[in-house]
Amino acid sequence: MDANFIPTVFFTLFFVVDPLGLIPAFIIYLSGYESRRQRLIILRATGVAASVSVFFVLFGKVFLNFLGITPASFLFAGGILLFLISMDMLFARPTRTKVSKEDIESPGGGDTSVFPLAIPMLCGPGNIAALLMFSSQADGDTGKIITIVTISVIMFIIAGIVMFFSVFIERLLGETGLSVIQRIMGLILSAMAVQFIINGLNQIGIISLSNLR
Repeated sequence: MDANFIPTVFFTLFFVVDPLGLIPAFIIYLSGYESRRQRLIILRATGVAASVSVFFVLFGKVFLNFLGITPASFLFAGGILLFLISMDMLFARPTRTKVSKEDIESPGGGDTSVFPLAIPMLCGPGNIAALLMFSSQADGDTGKIITIVTISVIMFIIAGIVMFFSVFIERLLGETGLSVIQRIMGLILSAMAVQFIINGLNQIGIISLSNLR
């Protein structure tokens, strides 16, 4: 297994899920519930998000093959989508691929664990695209598939912990601290997204990586 594979998967999924950037939304959707109810919502949200992610990891390559999409093409398309997400993070805009500004401001009633907490906040199109991208790169390698599944589940456990301590984390870091961290994450994600695009173009044969070094 490539030595860079694990850190690439980990940081890409962490930046795409962006649990720190979602703290204000977590606070809104969890407020008004007693502690026990909040814990149930958090457990259900992380469980649903993790289940959906594992499904796309295990059956992602089959799905892409069925549609006739090559891994190189999805690397290119996924890189573009992740780049758009990174721009939202850099300019502190509501992430359009996760939830709209209106959804955050008007949570409404009912159980919010599945929608919008699990989908699309935690497991949105960006996360699914990244998982499909990595699963297609794994090309049936059992070790890589297990690695992607494990990291994906760990990511949602981290998100669940952030949800549970969201009020405390917001007080600790403050609005400015969260904004700075999110912008740094956006900058790194943008560079990773460009690299995915370059790798896709290289696999298609449009450019050569050797000419870029």
